[in-house]
Amino acid sequence: MLLLQAMGLGGWLYHGIDRHAVLGASGDPNVPGLGFRYDTNDRWSIPNPTGLPGVFEGFCPPHYKDMREAVDALVIRKFGQGGVYNLETPGAWKDSAKVRSSAKPFTNDIKECVALQAQYIYDAYGKFPATIPSIFLLTYLQAQHIDLDFYDHYFRPGAYLSTHKNHMRKWHDDSPGQDTI
Repeated sequence: MLLLQAMGLGGWLYHGIDRHAVLGASGDPNVPGLGFRYDTNDRWSIPNPTGLPGVFEGFCPPHYKDMREAVDALVIRKFGQGGVYNLETPGAWKDSAKVRSSAKPFTNDIKECVALQAQYIYDAYGKFPATIPSIFLLTYLQAQHIDLDFYDHYFRPGAYLSTHKNHMRKWHDDSPGQDTI
């Protein structure tokens, strides 16, 4: 929300939309949502979205054959080529390698322990994590251009920021000579 203000946009943070319907787990083919894969099980009170295949996949089956493979994939994502903790991944810091190296790679014992516990949870509950959906939405952020005329008519001066006042010119006017961002 702070970034929206800095860009000169209005926004609204809210909650309450059926998160399963948004992901695509409503169970109704007429409400496909975002098309995430989900599974059901008689032991669960709600469907379990696990990801959008090829786009955003949870580190759990069915996207991996078991939790060992999911743990290995997560470690590669964190520490492998392009990973956030890979020393060779570029960054904004003056010494990115030093900053990234502050996260120590997991030992084989740690990886084995995590994989063993995660597999136990998956085997016992049929999903990972056990008690919440694998992919979970909490809140939504909606952004919009604010209606400056509305604010000028109904509010006192200062009801919006200079970033709001200048947003359209700075972000949308591509005329030569304009200071666009």
